[in-house]
Amino acid sequence: MRYRCRRTISRPRWALAATLAVGLGLVAGCSSEPAPKPTVPPPSPPAADQPAPETPPAPQAQVPPGPVRTADTLAAFLGAGFKPAEKGNWGLERSQVVADPSAPGGRLLRVSFPKGSASPQAARKSHGPEGGTQVYAHFPQSGDALTLTYNVRFQPGFQFVKGGKLPGLFGGSAGSGGEHKDDGFSTRFMWRTNGAGEVYAYLPGTKGDNGYGDSLGRGSWTFQPGKWTKITQRVQLNTPGQKNGSVTVWLDGKQVFQKADLDYRSSGGLHIDGVFFSTFFGGSDVSWASPVNQTIDFAGFTVGNTAP
Repeated sequence: MRYRCRRTISRPRWALAATLAVGLGLVAGCSSEPAPKPTVPPPSPPAADQPAPETPPAPQAQVPPGPVRTADTLAAFLGAGFKPAEKGNWGLERSQVVADPSAPGGRLLRVSFPKGSASPQAARKSHGPEGGTQVYAHFPQSGDALTLTYNVRFQPGFQFVKGGKLPGLFGGSAGSGGEHKDDGFSTRFMWRTNGAGEVYAYLPGTKGDNGYGDSLGRGSWTFQPGKWTKITQRVQLNTPGQKNGSVTVWLDGKQVFQKADLDYRSSGGLHIDGVFFSTFFGGSDVSWASPVNQTIDFAGFTVGNTAP
C-alpha cells in the first residue's frame, strides 16, 4: 500500500516500517511544551499526488542495556532514523533498557513511577515528585495513514489509581496538558481505574473532557498487570474539510475499538510525524499519583503503513 508523505530531513529516504527490539517510555500528557521538529532544514514538500517510493526497511537500531541518558537514545529504541524533538522531552533518568529473554525482541524499556509521583503539572502544583518519561520521536518520513504497535507490561499488582498516559502517534505541534493546537494532534493511549483502556486524543478545534483531551472508547479493553499486552493503533487522517479521519485499536491482534468521523486537520500540510512516547500518572493533580514505587515495561515497537 502506498501512502502520501513528505520528507522531513534531507537524507536518503527510509521506509516507515521500523522495528524496535525494545519499547520506550515517555510521558507527555501534562507537559505544555510543544513538539518542534528537528532543526534540519526540510526540502520542499512533494506534490500532493506524489506517492511514497518503495524502499528497503531501515536497519534496526542497536541500543545496549543500561540507563537511557539522552533523548536520541530513547528515540533510537523506537526505530533507526527516528529523531527526538529539541523540546518537550523529560524524565530520561527514570528509564532504562533491560535485557530480558521474555520480552519481545529480547529487550525492554522500563519506566519508573516513584511513590507520590504524577505528571509534571501535578508536581509543580504540589512540589511533589515527577514520574514517567516523555519523548517526541520524529519519523524519517511523515505519513497520512500509519499503524503503531508495541507491547506493554504493567508490573504484577500494578495499582492503576485514576489513570495515566501511554504512547501514541502525533502530528504537527501535537497537543497535551490542556493546550489544544490548531496545527497539531495526538492520539496517546490511557489506562484508567482498574486498567480500563482508551484513546486519549487532542484534536484541533476541540476542548475535550474538562478542557483536556477527548476520551475515546473508554473501557473497550482492559490492561492486565503482570503480562505482556500487544497494543496497536492505526490513524487515518481526514481529507481537509471533511470529518472522515479515523482511529482503530487492536489488542493482541483483535480489533476492540474504532471511531471513524474524526477531524485531525484543516490543511493537507499536516501529517502524522512521529511517536509521542508519553507515560505518567495523571491527570493534573496529586489525586492521580502513584501510591507506591511502580514500573511499566515497553518492548517491540513497530510503525508501518498497513493495518495489522
